[in-house]
Formats: sequence, structure tokens, C-alpha cells
Amino acid sequence: MSSDVPSPAPAKNAQGTTIDLQGVAAFARLVELLAQELGTNPGKMQGNLPTGPAAFNQLIGEFELNNSGFNRKLTILSQPGSPLTLRFQSSHSENRGEKGTTPLQIVSDFYIAAAVEDVVPQGRALARYCEDIFTILDRMVTLGHSNKLQGMNVSAAEIEAFEYGEAGNLVRQSTRASL
Repeated sequence: MSSDVPSPAPAKNAQGTTIDLQGVAAFARLVELLAQELGTNPGKMQGNLPTGPAAFNQLIGEFELNNSGFNRKLTILSQPGSPLTLRFQSSHSENRGEKGTTPLQIVSDFYIAAAVEDVVPQGRALARYCEDIFTILDRMVTLGHSNKLQGMNVSAAEIEAFEYGEAGNLVRQSTRASL
């Protein structure tokens, strides 16, 4: 061997640096499935690498679902040894874009004590539950602010046009059994 060629570096201890690629892939599948079922694109999917590329400690997926004057955001967080976290945010601003207006906002966190791999087969059901949660949050976001909503005038023709245009996206009465 020539003395000009450097010898390879000794192998580092690989303990604690294993990435669960199946878990990462399952998370990506869940984010993509939810995006498809909710009719949107995932806005951001990222991994938190606090000590380098060999140490994922958190995966984050985000969606934005904005329509009917509501701005909705779903953030999914996954960490080893922690429950799957779903953070729902819904906001509504009477005068969007005006300086000094504070949007009405509500945030709710849900924790699912199951591995992402176990949730993926039920991803479509999870998407339906997410829709239900956003429906509730949209109703709650305006609590305590009815005085801001009194000045709104929506004609019957506008309501009818909206219902016609959004027929496939309107929430229908749930047929699930009550708990």
C-alpha cells in the first residue's frame, strides 16, 4: 500500500444512531394519505435532526385547508416513544388583511397512543375524523365574538350559490353511532 493514500477512518460506534426508516416511510404515507383524503397538498414535511442526520427525533407534517373564510391548519408530530400528536388550528378574521385585526383562533391537540405504522391502515377514517374536528373548531372559533358577526350580510342568492359550488365539500349529518 502506498503511504500517500490515507487509511479509512475507524468505524464509529453506531449505537443510538439507527433511524427507523420504516417509521419514517409510514409517517410519509400517512401525511400523503391525509393530504389526498382532505383534498389538499401537504404544505411541509420535515424531520428534526438535532445532532446530525443519524438522529431523527421528530417528524412534522403540515396541511392548510382554507375556504369559506376559515383558515385551517393541521400539524402532525411524531417522536419516538411519544404518542402521535395532531394539532388542529382554525381561525377566522372578519376583515382579513387589514392592519390591526386579530383573527379569531382556536387550537386543539389530540394524542393518539399508537405507532404511526398502526394508524396508516386507518388513514381514511382518520381523515374523516379530522374533517369532523375542523367542523367543530369552525363553530367554536367565533364563540364570544357574535358582535363581530352581526354586521355580516349574506343574501339568500349568495348562500345558494355557495351551496351549489361547494356541494361535494359540505359536511353532512354524521351517521356514526353516538358514544
